[in-house]
Amino acid sequence: MAVGGIQLVGEVETRDRLHDLIVALGPDAEEVYMTIAELHRAEGRVEGRLEGRVEILVQQLTLKFGPLPEAVLTTVRNASADQLQAWTARVLTADALDQLLR
Repeated sequence: MAVGGIQLVGEVETRDRLHDLIVALGPDAEEVYMTIAELHRAEGRVEGRLEGRVEILVQQLTLKFGPLPEAVLTTVRNASADQLQAWTARVLTADALDQLLR
């Protein structure tokens, strides 16, 4: 676990032991481990991009319509990538929140 950008010793020790175990199991296990790590990083990047889209849309909506009701914030935070993309484009032409989120 990272605290303020600093990793705790327990996490480093656990990761080191896991790496040692993977190496001991051989090249196939190491390849699987690396593939899983790459997938995990890719998922993190996708989640980060979606979170960024949510933040941008919330900022745009707030600037255009004022403080947002909690229900709208929840709807935006739970939206799919396709919904976020559509709403981000629609925010330019929408005159009301309900018009935008339909």
